[in-house]
Amino acid sequence: MKKKQFIYLMALLPLMACANAEYDISEGFNKEITLFGEEISVPIGSVGPLTLNLALGSLGKIEGLGSMLEQYIKVADDGSLCMTASGNIYQINAYELEKSLPDPTVAQTWNAGYQTGYIGGMASMLGLLGMKTVNQKLAISVSNPFRVDIPVASTATYTCSGSGNPYTAPIDALKSFTLKSRETKVLTTIVVPDDVTSPIALVTLSDLNLNLPANPTSQIADDTGNLILSIKYDYSCGIGTGDTFSLPISNLSPKDVSLPIGKYRLKKCEASIELENTIPLQVSISNIRVLKPKESEDAKAEVDENISIDADCTVAAGSPENPSTTTLKLAIEALDGTIPDINGVQVDIKLAAQPGLGTVPLSSKQGVYVKSSSARVSGGITIPIE
Repeated sequence: MKKKQFIYLMALLPLMACANAEYDISEGFNKEITLFGEEISVPIGSVGPLTLNLALGSLGKIEGLGSMLEQYIKVADDGSLCMTASGNIYQINAYELEKSLPDPTVAQTWNAGYQTGYIGGMASMLGLLGMKTVNQKLAISVSNPFRVDIPVASTATYTCSGSGNPYTAPIDALKSFTLKSRETKVLTTIVVPDDVTSPIALVTLSDLNLNLPANPTSQIADDTGNLILSIKYDYSCGIGTGDTFSLPISNLSPKDVSLPIGKYRLKKCEASIELENTIPLQVSISNIRVLKPKESEDAKAEVDENISIDADCTVAAGSPENPSTTTLKLAIEALDGTIPDINGVQVDIKLAAQPGLGTVPLSSKQGVYVKSSSARVSGGITIPIE
């Protein structure tokens, strides 16, 4: 075909298409093209970790015990999750003590009877969520308002109780000790054996005997200061997970989300991200929602219904020393237009015990992290033709 005839034919084709419906491509034509049918690597920014510290902020949303647990669960200096409680095992005002004596004018051994301090507080509620106490400690402190020493004797024990068999042990330091004059101090600190995962429930002092001077109130060190003779406790424990632990948490928003993929003008894509888990729990991730940019810091986050992310993943349990690695696959699609930069997401997670792992202490520093700052985009990039 000569060159001039070819040019004429090319000029006639649009006219033929418009004249004959069989050749009309203006309707019903797929106006999208797919590039890179294999796989390419593109940077997609970063996602802040899903840490236990972040999950703590959502405890109040859990029905029932959630608000109470949020109030009592604390983060220790080393990052471990813990609970604390303080209270009195025995206390009495010096003037009330003197009134209780048969004859306060003579020195005597006074029997204060059977005294009990109930301990643990919310720690006893952890079992309802399948959680365990670890690293339990019980500090016993004493205070003497008199300017003379007060020898003391008792039969003292502490008892741990929970879902398992009760555990009771003696407190040797309280069998016989002396309240030094004008002194407030920690007398002893008890460390509960590691294999006892039920919380300390109570401390008992049987046959508490105080060797008192004559006219005790005349021996008060400071009338305007401390007037209380006391034996107190300070309890602390770490928090671990048991075999039945399961905790769903909704609407978590990881911080520092930055996925600048708007420049690629993608209609949809498939991405895979390597996740590293240092939590000794299985972490199930589901229902990821993209959030619209907020007009101000105080504005309420709104879900961008135009962007869908199809992703379900269960990350195996790990530890800071031996983190587990799992690939999270994401199918991201813009229902209309192209995918914008993503700077905020909400996600639902479920924390559950890893079978056979046993009781492991929890730390606020443990979490699910993005191992790499880039994603593998596969299955092609679909670009709308405008």
